[in-house]
Amino acid sequence: MPNPSARTTSKPLLLRNESGRLILPEEIAEKIHNFELTEENTLITIRGPCPLIPKSSKGTYPPIYADNMPGIYHSALKNGTRELLLVHSGTSIHVFEGWNAESSTSAGWSTLIGPASTNPLVEMDLPHYEVSFPTQFETTPLGVVIVPQSETRAVFYDGYCAAPLGYEVAPTPPHAHGPASLPSGSDTKILSTANDEGYCVDASGKTGGDRYILIDEMGKGRLGHTESVSATSNDGSTTTEYFGQLLPGTYQGAVQWIDRWGNFSALSGRSNEIRFEAERTNAKGDTPDCLMKQVMWSGVDPGPARTIGRILCRTRDVLHDGDTKLYIMPGNVGAGVFGAFATLPDNVSTRMMDNIPDAWLIVPPLEVMPVPIFKLCRLAFGRLWIANSPGDPGLVVPSLPGRYGTFLHDTQIYPDPSGGEITGLWSSDSGLLVFTATTTFIITPNSDGDGWVVQPLHRSVGCVAPSSLATLDDGRVVWLGREGFYQFGSEGIEFIGIDILPSTRRINRVRAKQSVATYAPKSKEYRCWVPMDASKDNSLCFIYDGAGWRQRKRTPVQAVCTTQDHRQYVLATGKQRIPGEPVPVYEVGKKGESEQVGIEYPADIGVWVLDREVQSFQPLIVDSETETDRTYRSVLETSWITWTTSQNRKTLKTLYFNFRETRKGTATIKVYRDWRMTDPIYTDTTKATLYTPEDIPPLWGEYSWDSSKEPNKYSRRRPYWKRVDVDVPSCEVYKIVIDVFTESPDDRCEFIGMMIDEEPKLGGFGTRVP
Repeated sequence: MPNPSARTTSKPLLLRNESGRLILPEEIAEKIHNFELTEENTLITIRGPCPLIPKSSKGTYPPIYADNMPGIYHSALKNGTRELLLVHSGTSIHVFEGWNAESSTSAGWSTLIGPASTNPLVEMDLPHYEVSFPTQFETTPLGVVIVPQSETRAVFYDGYCAAPLGYEVAPTPPHAHGPASLPSGSDTKILSTANDEGYCVDASGKTGGDRYILIDEMGKGRLGHTESVSATSNDGSTTTEYFGQLLPGTYQGAVQWIDRWGNFSALSGRSNEIRFEAERTNAKGDTPDCLMKQVMWSGVDPGPARTIGRILCRTRDVLHDGDTKLYIMPGNVGAGVFGAFATLPDNVSTRMMDNIPDAWLIVPPLEVMPVPIFKLCRLAFGRLWIANSPGDPGLVVPSLPGRYGTFLHDTQIYPDPSGGEITGLWSSDSGLLVFTATTTFIITPNSDGDGWVVQPLHRSVGCVAPSSLATLDDGRVVWLGREGFYQFGSEGIEFIGIDILPSTRRINRVRAKQSVATYAPKSKEYRCWVPMDASKDNSLCFIYDGAGWRQRKRTPVQAVCTTQDHRQYVLATGKQRIPGEPVPVYEVGKKGESEQVGIEYPADIGVWVLDREVQSFQPLIVDSETETDRTYRSVLETSWITWTTSQNRKTLKTLYFNFRETRKGTATIKVYRDWRMTDPIYTDTTKATLYTPEDIPPLWGEYSWDSSKEPNKYSRRRPYWKRVDVDVPSCEVYKIVIDVFTESPDDRCEFIGMMIDEEPKLGGFGTRVP
């Protein structure tokens, strides 16, 4: 006979996190699948997903969706006045223009980057390699940087205009026009017309008030160096009296483009040389200033369409100053100031008259490097940091502040002395985190404000997936490494994946680099989708709430992002299972005959809003244990309870479940014993109802709102206890599984906690039950 007085009741077990280890505290579950933590610290079955754009009246999604969708990103530019949603689908990147599901063309999407046949803003084919990083995106104050992984140029998009980031080539050198060579047999030491050939513009030979005015009325000449002398020269046949002379000199020039976002190109090569020969005044009363010249530059190369100006650079008089450096020529010749953003503030003109004296040449141009192809980028310290060029995988380069496509020579950084491939960049409160697969570094500004300090944070912990990086609300950075998940915070780098190590060891290491993650602000969860076992897709999501882990198996995700506006939606791309019969998949075998190699389940491809549901769409998932279709399956599995007293057998008598009323349905309760998960010792599918029959709450689809009755007021859903009597005699340990199969998008199960009644087996140690 049962002895109620001998029963013991456990404390409430508030299961919130899981661990895959065998020996666990009773407050930690072994499995929490497809449950999410609510703001009231309860567990509720997850919802959704639902399509971002519903099907059209023809039953189709937008035609831009493809099997391969490796990128999605949301950004709010211009202080939130310009919203961008970008998705990489197939060989193109599209921008969301609004809901227009009935459109016969793109259904709300326009092509931003793609082949010419798609009429894009930027013509570029973007094939995505099967095993590679997902497409990278980064928001700057001016726009979004888009980094495909197909070894093509990064693209900058400000919401209105798109173009390749910065410049990958330099302009061609301009052509300089000045005095030509002297006539044959001339003696330059005494010749008064030494510079009269070619493009020679000065005021010599003029009289009266025009003596110092150039032919083209641009003021007196300003190029060249002169000296005042009074002497007589005799060349053997004539005697000439002169009062000053122009000294020999040489000049060269170059040009640099500037685009609409303020990015500079690399400098062009230097032009041909302008030469001034020695020249003497030949009119009594003329001063040497009338010999100073004006020159001209032609062939100033217009840049690509995004170019809005050209910066002309010129040397000072090399022979006089001994300085071969280039200096920026100011655009305002009359005042000699640098107020204009470019010497030629257009992209049309190809000539410029140059009457700028050497004294005005004081600002050297930037030594800009052509923008390389790269795989990773991150904004930090007001600069865009790029890394991992195909030919130089260990490279890290910062841009100029505010000019996110301008990178200077000699600013390259190689954090790993061995040149290891950069596999991640992330901005943290402490500095810029730089990862290889096996090492973590941090870059901080130098104490004097000039240059950067690179320090190793951990010599054996790295990052394998750049898109697995995310920041929690308390500033901790979480990512996926070779051994599992790590975090970086005030305590340095910590391994936080010990509880789920049995699961993370099953990650497909070849495809781990395609893992994607985001931080969901509403649920305060870090979510990372990874490819498990031999899967090609990111089939499992690990959820970290800052204290422990859970899992979700709803939607295989190729790319994920969180919207940066007030909605804070979690958007994902990928395939979502839908109702329907599986179709066999055949391949041609070695003998030339078709052989069935598997089955393909019906699925919709597209962009999904996670944690949201609609009546018009009901997804399916696969129960990984039975490989059968289940609708909305959620599992909560306890650890092996009472393992600390497993030497003494006991009998499980009663289970008390604390649910919150949600729907008219039941949860399946299973009990396993003595470390065996083959067959449950107890199964019940009717007793654990998800509402209290004694006081049935208003249920969706059954409750009728009657305005004539009072009070008709909203009330919070109530928690209640549900008793389930079981009988598991003489066991060492036991495990309880709550299996929930909801049948419609409105059905949810909210779990608060549980308590357990058990009786000890009298007679001391019992015999082992086989």
